[in-house]
Amino acid sequence: MLVSLAWLTEPVCAQGGSVPGGKDWLAQAKEFEAARNFASASECYVSFLKLHPDRADIFQRLGLVYYISNRFSEAALAFQRAVRLDPSTWAAELFLGASEFRMGHYGKALVSLQSVLKMKPDLPEAHFWLGSTLLALGKSEEAATELEKVPAGSSEVMDAYYLLTQTYHKTAEQYYGQIATGNPNSYRVHQLAGESFAWEGKYQNAILEYRKALELKPDLEGAHRCIAEMYWDQGSFDRAEREYEAELRTYPLDDQARLRVAEYFLAHGEVREAIPQLELALRVNKDSWETCRALGQAWMASGDTAKARSWLQTAIQINPSDPLSHSLLADVYRAAGRSDLAASESEISRKLSEGERK
Repeated sequence: MLVSLAWLTEPVCAQGGSVPGGKDWLAQAKEFEAARNFASASECYVSFLKLHPDRADIFQRLGLVYYISNRFSEAALAFQRAVRLDPSTWAAELFLGASEFRMGHYGKALVSLQSVLKMKPDLPEAHFWLGSTLLALGKSEEAATELEKVPAGSSEVMDAYYLLTQTYHKTAEQYYGQIATGNPNSYRVHQLAGESFAWEGKYQNAILEYRKALELKPDLEGAHRCIAEMYWDQGSFDRAEREYEAELRTYPLDDQARLRVAEYFLAHGEVREAIPQLELALRVNKDSWETCRALGQAWMASGDTAKARSWLQTAIQINPSDPLSHSLLADVYRAAGRSDLAASESEISRKLSEGERK
């Protein structure tokens, strides 16, 4: 995780750093930091601390310079000194925990990070590092609890989401092991094995396991849909459609399966068959922007631009960040002779698409 240090302390020269002989170690350290010459910055801090060994804030700055230079052992020592001098320095405690984590000292990291959260219960960085530490210690469920506390707007959220997927996978594997030990040939074991193989991208193995599960329990909910989704991802749309149809024969309220069947019909120009499927899917899940978008496409293909516009606007209202919905609405406006609105929707679609590629 990339770390921004600007929020942690006041400028290094704020409390003065001049020493006899004219050397201003803190001012020089600040200049070296600005030039990203962290080795020289650390030397300046060390020189200053020889004369001022009671400055917790400067030990913290020294620790940060070591930390961003990947000198984690030296960073930990500096942060420890800062915390001893001033136990309220939560930033030093935070990066002490992060440094210990980087060195694989997970027990020590745990102590520091729990201490930080006593001082700053809502600190996103502390929840992220504590979640990472708990995951490293094999405490997957506790890790998930911490990682879920990282707010959506924080700089750590994408890293937290990534670790959450790992956490959920590890937790699932633990339960899978327990189930497999109890009854190695149950349909649940084969179902979970299928999910595990699918997670790893081993689709053929996954499909085989789902087939075994269906042999033991032909009405297993979701099994045909999972097989269908793997065929769909591989571009085997005919096979996928048959599996979705099989799912719907047992569970007719599966709106996702109905949506995919409808999309299959649309791709083959069978609009009359697609629309009833989409209307049924929407009765089950009224908030599905994908279904609304597909209805917009279906009515476009039927030549009813008014209905197409209405459904696409509904899709955008539910999910404004889907570039395809805006692009399709632009086509509808263009067909209606509204070039101004078409240009506006096309521009929105372009910006959203560029954002997805970044």
